[in-house]
Amino acid sequence: MNKKLIIKPTDRLRPRNGETITATENTEPAQHAATHDHLAGRPDDPAARAAWDRSIAAHDALAALPGVTFTADEDVVIVLHPGFDTLDVIGPHYFLASMLGAKVHLATTGAPGEPVTSAGGLPLIPTTTLEDAPASPTVLLVPGGDTPVLLADEAAMVAIRRIAAGADIVTSVCTGAIALGAAGLLDGRRATTHWSMHHLLAGYGAEAVDERVVIDGNLLTAAGVTAGMDLALRLVARLRGDEYARFLELGAEYAPQPPLGSGTPDEAGPELTALARDFYATLEHALRAE
Repeated sequence: MNKKLIIKPTDRLRPRNGETITATENTEPAQHAATHDHLAGRPDDPAARAAWDRSIAAHDALAALPGVTFTADEDVVIVLHPGFDTLDVIGPHYFLASMLGAKVHLATTGAPGEPVTSAGGLPLIPTTTLEDAPASPTVLLVPGGDTPVLLADEAAMVAIRRIAAGADIVTSVCTGAIALGAAGLLDGRRATTHWSMHHLLAGYGAEAVDERVVIDGNLLTAAGVTAGMDLALRLVARLRGDEYARFLELGAEYAPQPPLGSGTPDEAGPELTALARDFYATLEHALRAE
């Protein structure tokens, strides 16, 4: 495993009185925390040193913004089940792992260390298992995708219930909300999911809300796929402050301009929407509450 320099919350991030920034070696998987290798030490080259000083000053300015928590030690557990939707995981991971000091744990429902393959064929190497993941994380996130596989995994569902009971915030993306519902976590709660499965939420005791992100206390659910990035930014704002989240949104150039204008049923029109519903019919049938 390659070693990377990880700036930890206990490290000095901004030089004071001539101090230089410090970092510690961390051999944990890189996806656990944001890396800032370019800040590992003040360079000797004058031009590079000037750029380094600007970066450090920017860190200082960001940390000083009203309401910003610059560093913390959140634990985020993202469930990796076979056939997870790629963007349901990668989108939120991008923003959540960008929170300085936070650790994002990719928790497999299977054997430790074995790659878990997404519905699109992307293999990800988990960093832990659901059994060994933090029992009381800051955030639990359940993605969608091949959700029937997750529902059929009794041990995984038990683990999700257990971790959710200790989590500060419970979240889902897309049909991950159905998994939360099957775990008994949506009873009497407002929630959303992918538009094609929205009508199924009532069967799990939820009040279905047609919004991109629905917040009900410590429960945050996102609509389909790309809405996971909106969810993640809401989480960053909640945990680190609005300005921190705005900074990450700017850095990601997250300003969606869908080229074809068919991202919702209303925009797509009745014919394409009906076709999509038929396309998802098998999945919809499998996710109905018994």
